[in-house]
Amino acid sequence: MWKHVMLSLGVVTLMACSPSKEEVSGDQAEEMLMHDASILTWAHDQHGDTVHAQTFYGDFTGDGLDDALAWVLYPSGGNSEFLDVALFRNEGGRVLYYRSIDNVFGGDPRDVVFEQGRITLTTTMPNPGDPRCCPTGSRNWAIDTK
Repeated sequence: MWKHVMLSLGVVTLMACSPSKEEVSGDQAEEMLMHDASILTWAHDQHGDTVHAQTFYGDFTGDGLDDALAWVLYPSGGNSEFLDVALFRNEGGRVLYYRSIDNVFGGDPRDVVFEQGRITLTTTMPNPGDPRCCPTGSRNWAIDTK
């Protein structure tokens, strides 16, 4: 039962991070909710019940369908979290795990842009001298999706 409660809370979290229904058509909003649930299920299977995920959509394969980048935080066993930046390809209307990216770091992912073969984004990173709690810098990343 607890697993179902956590899954429901995770779906709500993903819904809050996705574009609002006013920003997309009804069918697209429904499809995004299905994709969010699939990605969250994958995250739970990989990293346990206590995950926080933020999902971004766009076409990185060039097929005209929305693929996804999932920013998944999960417990490290201490007072910090691990990060899994996972790519999902849209295949026949279903998002399927493609691969994870090992060399992207930071927090507060934003300015995410999808292009064929590439995703760019910005994250918050610590500047020299920043306390661990409060990073003030930023870094731009380019992810090769091929």
